[in-house]
Amino acid sequence: MLDIPHYYTLKKEWDNPIEFENTVLYIRKHGMKELWKDGQYYIYLYANGWKYWSMGSPVSETILINRAEDKVSV
Repeated sequence: MLDIPHYYTLKKEWDNPIEFENTVLYIRKHGMKELWKDGQYYIYLYANGWKYWSMGSPVSETILINRAEDKVSV
């Protein structure tokens, strides 16, 4: 997505998949629900000039966490 530059981390690359799942849970518990261009709501966690989100699959099926610069708060 060239118009929306972002990074991601994959669950399979984490040494501990439980830590990955706990991170997804933290984002979902402490984040804010927002409407995105595709008409879907996603939960975004804003921290240290970045926003983090996953795509909303059940935690056990979530394979990546996205990260993008928070251009609104910066």
